[in-house]
Amino acid sequence: MFNDMLGNPVSLPAPTQRAVTLPMPAGSLLISLDGGAEHLAGMHPNAYELMKDGLLARIFPATGAVRTDITRSGFVPNVETLLQIQPDLVWQWGHMGDDLIAPLRNAGLPTAALVYGTEDRTREWIRLIGLSLGQEARATAQLQWRDRVRAGIRAVTDGIPADRRPAVLYLSRYAPQLRAPGGNTSFEDDIALAGGRNVSASISSGQTVNIEQIMAWAPDVILLNNFEPGLTPDTLYRDPLFADIPAVRERRVYKVPLGGYLWDPPNQESPLYWQWLSLLLHPDKFAWPLRDNIAEAYGELYGRRPGADEIDAVLRMKLNEGAAGYERFR
Repeated sequence: MFNDMLGNPVSLPAPTQRAVTLPMPAGSLLISLDGGAEHLAGMHPNAYELMKDGLLARIFPATGAVRTDITRSGFVPNVETLLQIQPDLVWQWGHMGDDLIAPLRNAGLPTAALVYGTEDRTREWIRLIGLSLGQEARATAQLQWRDRVRAGIRAVTDGIPADRRPAVLYLSRYAPQLRAPGGNTSFEDDIALAGGRNVSASISSGQTVNIEQIMAWAPDVILLNNFEPGLTPDTLYRDPLFADIPAVRERRVYKVPLGGYLWDPPNQESPLYWQWLSLLLHPDKFAWPLRDNIAEAYGELYGRRPGADEIDAVLRMKLNEGAAGYERFR
């Protein structure tokens, strides 16, 4: 028995054997905590799309047998499919309204809610999913790793004054409309932790912005989201509207890496993202051996250390080729 992130009691008499994950980050997180995909009976189709041609699918061929027809649209559950799967636990978002949870509850499907957002909430995802799997030790190891990396970065960046922090724009959408995250988000936490200043901190999260606003913010660095596969640094370099923005002039536009999951939203690989970002923003202050750290972390998370070509793919070496300072990741 445990309480989910909405405070609802969840009865689980034994470690879960057939889990379904509707929240996109939860599928790969569960794999990292369980050491495999054998207990993952269903996952969001978009989460599967992110992993099917990547490292996780090669390490864990069992992901190919995981059911992905578990949603009708977005995060609306396909109850008929879930009843066929007969899961002993369904993970669902809890911050999007009861309409996403009520159909599961009404069908008698055991359900636990996760809430998106801050680092504290991400830590609770790790704790609860680890608990449900009987993998408390692996969850604790992940949490301790996050603590060590955050402490190592903060020991340097907490002392950096605002006027020495690069202005950073995380572009959460390029098309059809420009969007950026606001303050009090995981994206702002990542930027601040790494010693940057989130230029869009004053807007509402996910708010539409225009090019005039971005020109006024004058970001030194632009980070490109992983939710638009065709969005690359060249997209901005070729766009005449961006030509006078400092990050574009100085070729400091970077596609965020993608490993077992996207690095931009919070997930089990976030400590690697924090190291990558701190190296980009303050190469004079940090000397993480990031490629070695990726190999070691993947060995712990997924049981296999990736090769050099696989690490190149994670770091988007080809897409980020020619970006200022990116050769340090070779």
